[in-house]
Amino acid sequence: MRCIDVPDAPRRQCPGCFRTLAVNGNNFHADALCADGFTRKCADCRNAAERLRYRLEAPERARRVRERRAERRAYFESTGRYEAA
Repeated sequence: MRCIDVPDAPRRQCPGCFRTLAVNGNNFHADALCADGFTRKCADCRNAAERLRYRLEAPERARRVRERRAERRAYFESTGRYEAA
């Protein structure tokens, strides 16, 4: 049986946490705009950043939802297709 040299998986250092990880779908998110198809920051760093962004934007998001509901309610009341209970 022949042994074939299998190249090691490419590795990348995350600029957020400075860990060096194998570039694959378990460690980095997919990104079609990047040359190798994965994001620069590791999945853990991106997840933490998104959790923080989501928390900080929650009041603004809630305000937009309230405004949209009021607009839709006013529209349906004006067309006669909405009857409040």
